[in-house]
Amino acid sequence: MCLPCATPVRGKTYGSECLVSVLGPEVAASAETLVRPSDARARSIARLGFALATVATVLPWSRFGPGSEAFGAWSRAGGWSVLAAVAAVLGLVLSFAQRSRRLRSPGWDLAVAMLGAAVLLGSLLSVAYPAAFSRPWLGPWVAAGAGALACGATVIAARASVPSALSV
Repeated sequence: MCLPCATPVRGKTYGSECLVSVLGPEVAASAETLVRPSDARARSIARLGFALATVATVLPWSRFGPGSEAFGAWSRAGGWSVLAAVAAVLGLVLSFAQRSRRLRSPGWDLAVAMLGAAVLLGSLLSVAYPAAFSRPWLGPWVAAGAGALACGATVIAARASVPSALSV
């Protein structure tokens, strides 16, 4: 039995499935409380990370030349910046879609974490290999931090949503 499910009754500890037999159906039904999942905060932080990464695509990604205007990540010259931008938008959409219970499986968590890693990787590669005759500016650095935040928070949320081996 996991710790959040344990309910002390008359000196003994019962799980939620046994409360009906101990207390009766009327009392057990009224005693049920809606427990917010422990991964909700981490999922909110992941959504925030993807939102910041999406906003970072609006910033200039180079000091001059291609990508130096607004929406610099979406310029034709930047290959890695487009990867980061697409991954940021897809991650934002999937992280909001994960508010539904159907999409909170380990496979979907892995997909969202990989999108966060793609934002981070695309941003860092955009810094390492900028467009010809240009230097990276603010956009890729903000996107890299946001992608790392989104990836890390998704991994934490996925680990929190998996039942521990100690719960029986």
